[in-house]
Amino acid sequence: MNQAYVDASWHEQPDGHGVGGWGLVLLVPGELPARFQGQMNAPDNNAAELRAVLEAVRHAPEGEPLTVYTDNEAVIASVGRGRGPHLLAEAAREVQDEVEARKVTLRVEYTPRTRRHMLVAHDLANDARRGLTTPALHGPHADVLIEQRPAVPEARVSLRRYGERVTALVNLDPLSAVPPSAQALLAAVTLARPGEVLLVRRASKVAQALWQRPERALRPAALAQLQEARQTADGMGVQVQFQPAG
Repeated sequence: MNQAYVDASWHEQPDGHGVGGWGLVLLVPGELPARFQGQMNAPDNNAAELRAVLEAVRHAPEGEPLTVYTDNEAVIASVGRGRGPHLLAEAAREVQDEVEARKVTLRVEYTPRTRRHMLVAHDLANDARRGLTTPALHGPHADVLIEQRPAVPEARVSLRRYGERVTALVNLDPLSAVPPSAQALLAAVTLARPGEVLLVRRASKVAQALWQRPERALRPAALAQLQEARQTADGMGVQVQFQPAG
């Protein structure tokens, strides 16, 4: 089943006009999550979120079912039930026209913003509204999952990029100056290709903090190892972005 998570952001400008941003994460079985965003003139947040639904239909595979998840009840009423606010009627009709043209069977359901893909869609929408772009949308990227259990001297690093999946078991050295969770993260970074953006999930807060600011390391040996890893990644054009857990 194809799925899309959508969200919007909106701000009223001093001249009374509104600028909105929309973001969506499209999940198609067997493919990496696809992320889209855009900016638009919008009368309110609901209109921007309906645009996200429209874009989800446009980018989803033609002729296949699609479930769109949103935390916006007005959008659900307009598109899912056909009885939303009058101001959204025209935008809702545009969505339905696109549904018919692309022969997509559309369902619109509620999900809280705390879901991982919803948080990503929210960030995409906020960035778009502010006129910013998300680096992972404009170059190769890989999804990375770090799995580590307390008191187990091993971590599993799973990396997925288009056409390839890689799983590595990382032996964690309890005597190392670098904390175990940061060791797992450094191992994940070594799997990156030049110019790639790593979208990392389940990295510990300690690992994130040390990667972002190696000078926080309390031991000189850890600082040296972290700085070397950062310099290597920077030299390869590799970026690391930490994603919400879930």
